[in-house]
Amino acid sequence: MKNILNSSLKDLEMFLQLIADLNQGIELFALGGTAMVLKNIKESTKDIDFLTTLKYEELKKMFKLAGLKEKSSSRICNIWYLNNTRIDIFYDAFILGTALPNDWKELSEHVRDIGKLKLYILNWYDVIITKIARSEPRDIEDIITIIRTQKIDFDRLKKRYYETAPTSLISDYDTKFKHLEGQIKK
Repeated sequence: MKNILNSSLKDLEMFLQLIADLNQGIELFALGGTAMVLKNIKESTKDIDFLTTLKYEELKKMFKLAGLKEKSSSRICNIWYLNNTRIDIFYDAFILGTALPNDWKELSEHVRDIGKLKLYILNWYDVIITKIARSEPRDIEDIITIIRTQKIDFDRLKKRYYETAPTSLISDYDTKFKHLEGQIKK
């Protein structure tokens, strides 16, 4: 279940500061709506999503120390709560059935460091690919916003998508991309 209330930049900053205050090294890569909120191209998101390079056990210790409550220990989508704010954590460059290409980290944007916390935004091409995988109406809307505001090379996106999608667990991946193309042309 997603948040009843959306998470804003203020909620996101509060979470980041809480984790930074632990003074332990961690890399967090913002995904989806979280990346969009950090870049001020969206006001809020349903939940806070990060990919981390930490192992689950290390992150679990940190989050418990910070007072977060674990709702699901699944490595596919590790769900935590900070009060009423849902935080989804992904591991091993694998996001909801999509294995990211080997260069995902190099292409990501370093936003800033908060103490020992290194904050990044997953590169926009891979953000879009993970959103195509779900293809809910709000994902398509977000993708169109990202393409229009972040100067996305659509041919490069298409090439990267078709290199990634066949080895991912994206159902009807070709149909989903063609649907997106149709929505963009509207």
